[in-house]
Amino acid sequence: MTVRKPAGSRRREIADAALKVIAEQGLARFTSKAIAREVGVSDAALFRHFATKEDIVLAVIDRVEEILFADFPPAGSDPIERLGLFFRRRIEVIRENPGVARLVGSEQLSQAAPPEGVVRVAEFRQRSQRFVRSCLVEAHRDGLLAEGVGPEEAVVLVLGALLALAHAPPGLRPRVMLPERVWGVLERVLRRSYTQSKRRKPC
Repeated sequence: MTVRKPAGSRRREIADAALKVIAEQGLARFTSKAIAREVGVSDAALFRHFATKEDIVLAVIDRVEEILFADFPPAGSDPIERLGLFFRRRIEVIRENPGVARLVGSEQLSQAAPPEGVVRVAEFRQRSQRFVRSCLVEAHRDGLLAEGVGPEEAVVLVLGALLALAHAPPGLRPRVMLPERVWGVLERVLRRSYTQSKRRKPC
């Protein structure tokens, strides 16, 4: 006898399956048939849980928000350490959920999602960028950034590295330790050294 799953559990399963379809096939091939095949149900069964395909996309966007912003923002008094936690966690999340990066970075989202969904995904990007900027502005204010490094150029360095690691083609996914090493390089560039700190103090 087939055990019927609770509606909330089935909706989440469908959203996760849709995210997997996006990861593997892209939004151009994001169809109800592909989602149903991934879940192991009929097309009609999908629409017992969602009124339209757009509703499925909105549920996927809900899941993306849950995945991206779990344990966000990271805690800690040192803004560069907080930024490092965010950087490493974000790459780990995208490595584990490749559909997230593909949806958030897609130019085709407006073809699949209603306008409010497109706006929400844009806000996810903005929320992440605001966090990066706030950490670097705080670090600059507290005298933690290296000499010659201001918050604006630091934001470009951090976001550029995130994008490069998050949106690498499938065959070029970063090796396990690469994000850690990249953050190590970034931190050496960003953080004021002990020598610089001593030089900065008045005699």
